[in-house]
Amino acid sequence: LKSYLSASRRLGARAALAIALLVLIGGGSLAAPAVSAADSVPAVAAEMPESPQQGEDRGEGSELPWLFAVFIITWAVFFAYVFVMSRRQREMQQEIDTLRRTVQERLQEEAGKE
Repeated sequence: LKSYLSASRRLGARAALAIALLVLIGGGSLAAPAVSAADSVPAVAAEMPESPQQGEDRGEGSELPWLFAVFIITWAVFFAYVFVMSRRQREMQQEIDTLRRTVQERLQEEAGKE
């Protein structure tokens, strides 16, 4: 049972790291430039002069890459936090096991002396 639990903890940290890497790698495709409706307009309609109001509307879509960047950074920080916490938990569990073995050895030594 102990070996199963320790293996699952190691797998959890590795899985979290793998997911974080996938998110970071996949993030490149998410940060692709936004396609506006004007890109799909036929060439004849594209030759028409723009009104000032239409030109201003196109600038609003430029915030989308920043949103994706913040989204990816947030998930990366989350998975880094999970990785660090799982590592600390594993170290603490090892320390508890060491202390438990030390106490059992001392109890056995005291029982052998009597």
